[in-house]
Amino acid sequence: MNKIAKYLNQHLIGNVFDSEEILAKYSTDHSIVKVTPKMVVVPEDTNDVRKVVRFVSQLAKKDVRLELAVRGSGLDKTGADLGKDILISMENMNKIQEIDERSRLVRVQAGVKLGALNQALSLVGLTIPINGDPEDTIGSLISNFKTDSYAGKYNGIYYYVDCLEAVIHTGDVIQTNRYSKHGIAKKQGLTSAEGALYRDLYGLIEDNYDLVSDLRARDTIDSTGYQMITQVFRERGNTFDLMPMFFAAQGTLGIITEVILRCEVLPDEPAHFAAAFGSAKAAVDYAISLESLNPREVNLYDARIFKIAAESGKDPNIFSKKFSGGYMLLVSFDDSERKSRRKIAKCLRRLPESAAAIIEDEANTGDFQKIVTAIRSFKNDNLRGERAPILDDVYVPADRLDELVKALKSQEEAYDVELPLMGSITANNYCIRPDLRLNSVEGRQVAVRLIKDVAEALNEQGGSLTGGSPEGRTKALAAYPELTDAEVVLYTKVKDIFDPLEIFSPEIKLGAGLKETVKNLRTSYLEDITR
Repeated sequence: MNKIAKYLNQHLIGNVFDSEEILAKYSTDHSIVKVTPKMVVVPEDTNDVRKVVRFVSQLAKKDVRLELAVRGSGLDKTGADLGKDILISMENMNKIQEIDERSRLVRVQAGVKLGALNQALSLVGLTIPINGDPEDTIGSLISNFKTDSYAGKYNGIYYYVDCLEAVIHTGDVIQTNRYSKHGIAKKQGLTSAEGALYRDLYGLIEDNYDLVSDLRARDTIDSTGYQMITQVFRERGNTFDLMPMFFAAQGTLGIITEVILRCEVLPDEPAHFAAAFGSAKAAVDYAISLESLNPREVNLYDARIFKIAAESGKDPNIFSKKFSGGYMLLVSFDDSERKSRRKIAKCLRRLPESAAAIIEDEANTGDFQKIVTAIRSFKNDNLRGERAPILDDVYVPADRLDELVKALKSQEEAYDVELPLMGSITANNYCIRPDLRLNSVEGRQVAVRLIKDVAEALNEQGGSLTGGSPEGRTKALAAYPELTDAEVVLYTKVKDIFDPLEIFSPEIKLGAGLKETVKNLRTSYLEDITR
């Protein structure tokens, strides 16, 4: 064991590992990037995290540079939870600290998984209404700020975070809160690193008031850089809260250790129906007409997805083959059973004659489950297949989706690869999974070019590559060049304020570069990873 790993092991409750076998398991996530750390730290509590950050900070002051990256369950698709020096895995910081049923609040460590949390909350009739991977951690959901398919109705993870605790660059702990002008003044008067954060960020926003206002007013949803700076001043500028800065920051501003979340009452079991259309435009127009009914989800799927899944034996066979070249909508409502059924009846009355629909009932529940398994088979999420998630969580307005589909057709012809689209119309969040062979130089070159070309097509339609999740290493290749000079300066100053010693993942987001990212691209997407 190397000297640093041994020293840290002597001072932590948790463990530090540097064996080749363990490091290899933490060298990949769900992205197409592979970065092997020098050691992996698995802390047990906030104090462990503080000790590691303080140790690295002290070394940095002596010009000995070690980078810190933080990892939840390893589900990131942009390479943001990988690091070349010290990787902090939050897997053991997975405790539910307290559930307050009366106030509908829950306090958790950042490594708690969404599925485990909602299972515990369901016992008291509560839930966090996020449709994320049940293996994803609460800390990762905040850091990666992914838009989920329930967000159209339930607003997404940002709406449910009341406050959080984070370890900053000095190893100190801060607890975010929404402060009035008097509270801000008290925080700015502190002589600690926390006081400096409040003074410097407040001053940065004041000095760049017009730019921040412009960013706030934009219609396009975009997580590149640190755009959540627009949310620090809240309630018409009368309160100041650091909490938004940690959303979409991907661990580059500090390490989230605890979170207090607001909960919702557990809804009834959802009612579903599926509808098939001959074109994307017909499907989107119909979906938009359902907006007033407030569905839980309206998800769109290119029919080619089911054709490809059928080749692996996963054929839902729910509609006739005449719709094999069109699009499917899967719609759900989670109101009371009676109300959901009434809403579905209204949906069917609005259905165009050229479309077909099937309502889920006891007799065909298995067929609807086959739709879900067919989608999973296509995406290869659990099998680590070659359908690489380089274009997941992109944003485009619903009324421009048909134009994006046309643009994707041109890209298919240019690259000789199918680009079927799927995603949530209500949340305007989509993914495009190209079938690429990353074991060839040509396949890896196509992956990089596709990221850039699809980003351009999204921009032309008022969308963005990072609308549903931030840039990390891979999306940064296309997202970063789109920033204006003023935005680059603003976001660089944000990073300097929170991380003056450049210890928190300096190679992702603004620090990601083409040469380094391409060097770290995997030669296969079939490698095992630790979830």
